[in-house]
Amino acid sequence: MVHIEKNVVWLQFAVGLISFCNARPRDISPDLPNNIDQQMSNLIITMAGRLNMLEAQVEDLKKKQTELEKNQCNGGPYSYDVSRIAGPPPLDCAEIKKRNHSAETGVYYIKPRGAMDPFKAFCDLDSDEHGWTVIQRRIDGSEDFNRNWREYSRGFGNLSSEFWLGLEHMHDLLQQYPYKLRVDLTTWDGSKLYAEYAGFMLGNKKGNYRLRLDDFIGGNATNALSYHAGSPFTTVDKDNDQSSVNCAVVHHGGWWFRSCDRSNLNGLYRTNPHYNGLWDDGIEWKQEDGPPFYSYRTTQMKVRPME
Repeated sequence: MVHIEKNVVWLQFAVGLISFCNARPRDISPDLPNNIDQQMSNLIITMAGRLNMLEAQVEDLKKKQTELEKNQCNGGPYSYDVSRIAGPPPLDCAEIKKRNHSAETGVYYIKPRGAMDPFKAFCDLDSDEHGWTVIQRRIDGSEDFNRNWREYSRGFGNLSSEFWLGLEHMHDLLQQYPYKLRVDLTTWDGSKLYAEYAGFMLGNKKGNYRLRLDDFIGGNATNALSYHAGSPFTTVDKDNDQSSVNCAVVHHGGWWFRSCDRSNLNGLYRTNPHYNGLWDDGIEWKQEDGPPFYSYRTTQMKVRPME
């Protein structure tokens, strides 16, 4: 990248000189003998100034490149490359763990049975002996989750940071086996909460990816998702909930809203966790009714086949 920028610098300098040399007579003062030296001097000063400016930009790019490489070496939040596993694309992250017990957490290509093509997914291969496919993550508010139907269907974000895998990918994935869902939450004081569900499944696109759940298995978080079982997905531009208002509009994110919610992990990322208002529009997993409401610091939704 830096070499390319340097070439651009010298190219622009050369173009300036060529433009001067090829100037038509009317571009140069008629008093040529008296003014040619001054015009040449002015041109050189102008081009030197531009050269200095471009060189400063190159130095800035160098610094950014060095910082990026440093973050990658230190395992920073954007350091994951797409990992490979021998053989055909795995059906999910659990299959990666079965085929290679030493495989590391990261981004892999998977191809569920119903998918037309392989797609990238983030695999948690370190939490336990199972491989988990991560379908949603919030960590720092870097991604806007107030998206439309098309974006929630196809997925968005950075798999190494904040993302939504996509309803269509989730549907293809969850058709293969009975899957367990685990929801991980972190509060702003560092407390860790989780909730697990059996039989997590989504309906098809025609049915607006309706949420299906069997049982709340347990955890130290409340059972805030069962309220939404049987609900289709709603976004700001596609209202499928039972409320008189579009719940995705007032709660600022797509979810399986009913009328409206007990949970919504795709709401506004609030750095003031306790807040008041007409609507609880933060990252919700209700422990109790508000106001005041509470918005979580980090969330993660991940799935694996049931034992």
